[in-house]
Amino acid sequence: MNITGKISLREAFGQELLAQGKIWPDLVVLDAGTSNSTYSQLFGQMFPNRFFNAGINELGMIGLATGMAMAGRRVVACDMSIFLQHAYAHLVTAARQGDIHLIVAATHTGVTVGADGGSAQDVTDIGRMRLIPNFTIVAPWDGNQTRLALRQMLEQPGLYYLRLNRPALPIFTSLEDPFQIGRAYRLVEGNGLTLIAMGDIVHQAIEAAEKVGESKVEIIGVATVEPLDEQTILESAAKTGKVITLENHSLVGGLSEQIAGLLRASHLAVPLWPMALPREFGTSGEPEELLKLYQLDVDSVVRLCQEVIQTAVL
Repeated sequence: MNITGKISLREAFGQELLAQGKIWPDLVVLDAGTSNSTYSQLFGQMFPNRFFNAGINELGMIGLATGMAMAGRRVVACDMSIFLQHAYAHLVTAARQGDIHLIVAATHTGVTVGADGGSAQDVTDIGRMRLIPNFTIVAPWDGNQTRLALRQMLEQPGLYYLRLNRPALPIFTSLEDPFQIGRAYRLVEGNGLTLIAMGDIVHQAIEAAEKVGESKVEIIGVATVEPLDEQTILESAAKTGKVITLENHSLVGGLSEQIAGLLRASHLAVPLWPMALPREFGTSGEPEELLKLYQLDVDSVVRLCQEVIQTAVL
């Protein structure tokens, strides 16, 4: 893995949002009083007439964003994910409007919110959003992929949920790498097991595969959670015969359940070992401490991979 720097997904998003504002004159951005945290303030400072601060009123922000999208604007609505729960009913209403162009950018997702505390950790957002028809759900791996995802979302009309994190992450992709919303990618070839990783934790899966070595772990990187690239995942699972899923999200409603359902529906008898957050409230701590606590750190991934490789499957 070639690391070229570090940046949080939310900061890369804010920088790219500013750049795209110069390209799309019909782009408007809304925020619910968290623009310094979501980095949407960069857009607001450059384009004050196209930036709307709804204050601590997530429900009103999504209602306003939906109306603007229905009027033909490209709309990006930004907030910390935990607060967007307040607007869930209006997100459902937005999805019922049909042909509108709305991007919901949710920051501070997962347990790695860390020191902000357990009450600020949203680990069930994907489960909620998967229940709403018509939303495409994207969880980028690093800053460069965040930029590419936002560009595609602005070019292709539709409803999008963009999942962003809080702390800085390694940059290991390039802006020239092939990336398409709706695709999963084979990042590391292997024959001992398939490790399917999602979003801001993909770099840890790659590091774990490198530590296990000997081409034993095949890595499938998932950025588009909905719709899922079923073909790529099933081909790898059939090839290796064992699957581990890795996600910075609750076991309930997340990638693990989604992959389990896919394997079952496809009648592919492949065992699955999920690595996800338990169904409980979070706690305070640094991101690295919390990943270790919930056994989502690199060493925990390496240990499980080694155990699974040695496990006989009938």
